[in-house]
This record gives sequence, structure tokens and C-alpha cells, in this order.
Amino acid sequence: MPTVTGLRATAEALAAIFWKGLKHYTRYPGGFVLYLVMPFLFTLLIFGMGQFVGGSEAALNFAARTGTTNILVYEILGSAVWMTSWVVVEDVGVALRDEQIKGTLEQNFLAPVNRFTLLIGLSLTDIVITTTLFFAVVGVTVMVTMPGSFFNIMQAFLTLLVGLIPLFGIGFLFAGFVVRFKEPYVFTQILNLIFATLTGTYYPVTFLPYWIQLLSGILPQTYVIDSMRKIVLANQTLVNLYGSLFILLALALAYPTLGYAVFKQLEKKATVTGEFSKY
Repeated sequence: MPTVTGLRATAEALAAIFWKGLKHYTRYPGGFVLYLVMPFLFTLLIFGMGQFVGGSEAALNFAARTGTTNILVYEILGSAVWMTSWVVVEDVGVALRDEQIKGTLEQNFLAPVNRFTLLIGLSLTDIVITTTLFFAVVGVTVMVTMPGSFFNIMQAFLTLLVGLIPLFGIGFLFAGFVVRFKEPYVFTQILNLIFATLTGTYYPVTFLPYWIQLLSGILPQTYVIDSMRKIVLANQTLVNLYGSLFILLALALAYPTLGYAVFKQLEKKATVTGEFSKY
């Protein structure tokens, strides 16, 4: 069956996939509420552990290692970006498995819609969800604790938007592995733990061993978290952070290209071996 082409047809397909994903969140809002609450829970957990271990010197020790005394904002920025990664991996990566369980994956793949359009449609929903997550978690926290930081919040948001592009590429890559191995949930949890550990979610990446910092350097969240902290807490601008932005843009080109190539290769193999018919 020929694939539908043309700007209008592609836009209609993207809109349909987008609204389908959005309706899932509106009809089952519990997951989204959990995404909103978890950054605060993790931040309070880390804060409580630091106070318990560090005692009266906790704030001073934290400032000596991070360069800021604003523990709440520092940690909430890391938590919010981590939760954004969580949303993208869960939605883009696991979506195909959910379709398979519901029995609709075959119909979607038989539809005259390009696979890339299908994956992009899933990503569009996540842009709305992560935007809401950012302003509800980071925006509210910063405006309450640091009034007058609206301009910094918007710069941090732009940084997050650029960082979402390579994240979607990681989601494409993960979707390919779902087609091959079927059970994504263990891989999802492992990947989320890797993100939390290697990207400086709750501590500077410089605390990690040198060889692990090399791994951190290929993850987009590392640059997003670091840049957002410098913008919000150190009043730096996007112009000052051109180096990190350049790396993010390079990753934004590399990850989607690699992720989609791997996805297509695994999809092609699954079509030949009959993997799509296996539960």
C-alpha cells in the first residue's frame, strides 16, 4: 500500500496521532498527576536526606560543592528534567508495545502513514505534556522562591525544548528495541535510572569518575540540567551558554537520525521473521 504524502495529509495524520495521545492523558489523568507530583517528592527526599546526614552544615556543604545555597531550585530543576526524560521514554518508547497489547499495532502499521510520521505524532503529545510539567513544577517553584525570574524561566524553557529533540531520538531507538524484544518495562526502568545517575540530576556531574563523565557527555539531559541551573541560579544567558547549545543541537541531529535508522532496521527484520505476530 502506498504511503500517504503531501503536506495536508501528513498534517492530518500528525493531528490524529497527537489528539489520540492527548485524549489518553485527559481520560486517564492519574499518570499525569503522578508526573507532576514526583519531582517534588524526589526533591524533598533528597533534601531530607541531606539535612539528616549533613546536619547544621548541610547548606554550607551543598553550596561549597554546587556553588549555590538555593537547594530547592537546584534539585527541582534536576527532578523536572529527569521526569521529562521519563515521560518521553515511557510514551514514545513504550507506545508501540501498548498498541501491540491492545491489538492495534498491526492496523497502525498497515495504515498508509510513514513510520516517521507515526513517531513524530507521538512526540508532539509529549511536547504539550512536558511543557505543562515544566511550568507547573519549575515555573511555579522559581516564581515563588525567586520572584522576578520570568525571563530566566523562559530561557530555561527554550533550553528544554532543544533538549527534547535528542530525547525523542532516544525514544525512537527504544521503540525499535520494543519491536524486537517485546517487553520494554525492565529496559525503561534501567534507562531511567541511568539518566538519573549520569546526568547530574541531584549532584554535579563532576562528582562522577572521569570515565563515567564521558558517558554523561553523550546524554542531552546533562547539558539541559547544567544550562538550566546556570540560567536560573547564576543569571547566565543562552548567549553565554553557546557551547552547551551547540552540543545539544549536534545531539538533536544525531539521535533522531540514529534512532530512526535503528528503528527501521529492526522493523524490517521483524517483518521478515514474523516478530509482529508474536506477543
